[in-house]
Amino acid sequence: MEVLIVYKEDYPWDVRVEKLALTLKSDGHNVTIIARNRDQLPTIDESDQIAIRRLPITRRVPKFIQVAVNLPFWFNPFWLWLLFKSSRGIKGNRGVIIVRDLPLVKAGIIVAKFRKSKMVFDMAECYPEMYESAAKFSNRSLTTKILKSPWFAKQYERNVVAKADHILVMIQESKDRLISMGVDEEKISIVSNTPPIDKFRGAMHEHSGNQLRIVYVGFLSKLRGLDLLIEGAAQYIKTQASSDAIRIDIVGKGAQKEHLIALTNELGISESVKIHGWLDQEEVDELMSLANVGALTYRVCGHWNHTIPNKIFDYMLAGLPVLATEVIPIARILRETDSGLVCKDLDPIDIAKKMALLRDPQRRTILGKNGQAAIKLKYNWDNDAKALTAAINAP
Repeated sequence: MEVLIVYKEDYPWDVRVEKLALTLKSDGHNVTIIARNRDQLPTIDESDQIAIRRLPITRRVPKFIQVAVNLPFWFNPFWLWLLFKSSRGIKGNRGVIIVRDLPLVKAGIIVAKFRKSKMVFDMAECYPEMYESAAKFSNRSLTTKILKSPWFAKQYERNVVAKADHILVMIQESKDRLISMGVDEEKISIVSNTPPIDKFRGAMHEHSGNQLRIVYVGFLSKLRGLDLLIEGAAQYIKTQASSDAIRIDIVGKGAQKEHLIALTNELGISESVKIHGWLDQEEVDELMSLANVGALTYRVCGHWNHTIPNKIFDYMLAGLPVLATEVIPIARILRETDSGLVCKDLDPIDIAKKMALLRDPQRRTILGKNGQAAIKLKYNWDNDAKALTAAINAP
């Protein structure tokens, strides 16, 4: 079949889009990724034998026009034109259009209907929940409040989920949410954000000593609860009477970076906590190999309760016990697999108490082995790839 994957961001790179594309390519399909072009890359390109088609190059026009051309609105004529142009080889059951995330789904529905082909909605995030959570934990401009209105997103989502031929979700909680909205369960497949089993080729992490080496990799936003992790570390250092008792490496970019640096200075623990910013993959892998705990101290909210970060599985595969808050799917997986400790939401003191439990290298070893075993048995891309191909190949 001809497969179009519509991605509203620049490509490369996105780990989920790459996994979808390479899996379907290996299954014998011709795969094309449709992407925006804020980075002004060639409109016709290729990566890992996957064709890429991008929105027009607009570097010679004013910046506001560049922004407008790339806006991921389903009615944006540039997106519609690119989808119609790139879908010429898709007719009836010879092709499928996969749209990643909510904003462009209706464009995919329009083009798929015209081509009489299948349209699959890849719901990596539940946008109404994400917008509502972002509104709760961030200061937003009037324009952002309008463009990212939870109410409008809910109405739009209800409309498109009824018309999509199939929906991919990340986690059971997201599937349950759609079923509660009246979506037929047969239309929904769980294709999670799991890693390939061989992502980390090293041996099982060897846990020794009482010093905690905690790593976090991801975006730096208030929703991620990194301030709670830092405050928990400050409490933990007080109980251990030594700044050497813990080392935390925070890797990523985002609006909270300077705030987090200021917080470590304010609490007097800048020697124990390092905010790295964005690093290349080799440097991230090095920090993962040095760490003995992976952190996910997210603020509990509707957004996190209906998705799953790929980092939980990366930590587990690397043999790192996971230190997390009571986010429903994260806590469920950790308790089901006995691969980490769950802290109370918004409670740095409880985070510090759980850190103290993880001082024991034997406990870390047991939790780490449990997590690694769970990845090899269940939470791996081989299993999710089967679910993906079954959904795409179904009539």
